[in-house]
Amino acid sequence: MGVLALSCASDHQVSPWGAARRPTLGAYVAPADLDARLRAIDLEVAELGLSLDVELRGALPRGRGEVVVRGYSGTDALGRRTSAVRVATPRGVVMAAGPLEGARADRRQATQLVPSLLPGSEAAPAHDELGVFRSGTDLNRDDAPDVVLRNEAGELEIWAVHPLGAVRYAVEIATPPRFALDVDRDGLLELAGRVRVPERDPIGPDLLDVASFEGGRYTHRGGAARAFHAARAGEAAGPGKPPGRSKDDGTPPARPKDDAMPPARPKDDGRPPAPPEDDATRLRRALERAWHALLAGRPAEETLAALDREQVPPALREAFAAHRARVAGVAPARPTGAATSDGTRGPGGAPTRPPAASGTPD
Repeated sequence: MGVLALSCASDHQVSPWGAARRPTLGAYVAPADLDARLRAIDLEVAELGLSLDVELRGALPRGRGEVVVRGYSGTDALGRRTSAVRVATPRGVVMAAGPLEGARADRRQATQLVPSLLPGSEAAPAHDELGVFRSGTDLNRDDAPDVVLRNEAGELEIWAVHPLGAVRYAVEIATPPRFALDVDRDGLLELAGRVRVPERDPIGPDLLDVASFEGGRYTHRGGAARAFHAARAGEAAGPGKPPGRSKDDGTPPARPKDDAMPPARPKDDGRPPAPPEDDATRLRRALERAWHALLAGRPAEETLAALDREQVPPALREAFAAHRARVAGVAPARPTGAATSDGTRGPGGAPTRPPAASGTPD
């Protein structure tokens, strides 16, 4: 008996995607339709009971289409004001921030649109006015439109918008950024923030930090920010004092030679002499000088030692200690085992005594 073997031949190399043999990215990406994205946003915010406050339009680079930035506001179930931001490109809704709802919502999330960044101080923000540095434009010259948000505490975030998404810029700064400055007058804004000091603080130092845009992020370690701090450290030193030196720097006064001429008397210009600096002003200058010196990259040990040589009256010791701790907090951490100026090392390092110290117990 013969056996008839039947087989079915099939070309398993045939692909439904044609010669490419695999789907292209376009198969997964929605077609470009900005109006459809905006209609989807309209339906969503209507269900949430949000009202449109502002709409801004910008452009994606290389002719990739328009960007629409919208800020909304509303009221939650507890009667609290809420806010939301939606950003759309022809390819999709690339940002959806807010509204915050419920007692468990993280109130630190930024959900309020900042239409425009205006150079100024935290005391007099004017972010809601449209200016040159507005959301939907390229704020840092990296070829991407940017959107600025803030949270309920006034802290700022900046996001870069791309055709298929949005990315938040990293920010390295010693204080939460709440406003913007152009510290080097180059036409680009730096993020800025200052340590909040109680109104009745007896010393009241102005501890300000800035972060410039360098290397794809905002940082206070870049050249523009450090130059700003170096200049401020010099200003805080006061007239006639070198930057980074305290009023009492521990060096003995130079002894005049026997044949030295006595110093010339200052010319009487009719103005009364400046009053002596009070303790609070002196300590405020010393704290600000140390703060800016550390952020300018000057040696922490030397800077803090100069600060610690200041004479602090009993009435100001508590406030000074609190501010001194804040200033020391911006100093870069010493690596484990790094030697100090007297030859000792931190935890995990050896030796733990100066080289000349005895090995016997004290």
